[in-house]
Amino acid sequence: MDVYIPGCPPSPELIRNVAIMAYLLLEGNEEQKDLAGRYLKPLMDLAKRGTTGCFCDLMDDVINQGLCIGCGICAASCPVRAITHEFGKPQGDLNLCIKCGSCYGACPRSFFNPDVISEFESINEIIAGALKEGEKDD
Repeated sequence: MDVYIPGCPPSPELIRNVAIMAYLLLEGNEEQKDLAGRYLKPLMDLAKRGTTGCFCDLMDDVINQGLCIGCGICAASCPVRAITHEFGKPQGDLNLCIKCGSCYGACPRSFFNPDVISEFESINEIIAGALKEGEKDD
């Protein structure tokens, strides 16, 4: 796996699901490719971003969207302690921020894609179907 989320190790199910969706993105039918692309979009966006990014990106994409759960992983991952928590919400000092992207990569909600939520049943059906096909091939 090319993307590691510090402080939030992926479950075996998540690793399996990402691997299946990546396979379907490459080898599936048009419907599967479309759904897999939307499922994997947050990971692909993070991979494109690389290690660049700043707390302002986290503010725009997570905190201001109401997705922050106040877990504190962003603050724990910041190497220069530019993020503090006040009243359960992260606060960043942009003068201290070195724009390394650690907070964004560590945040479990930066991978939350609201566009795919309504399609979790379809996603689970596609994953179950792919697993059954894999069992037939063995």
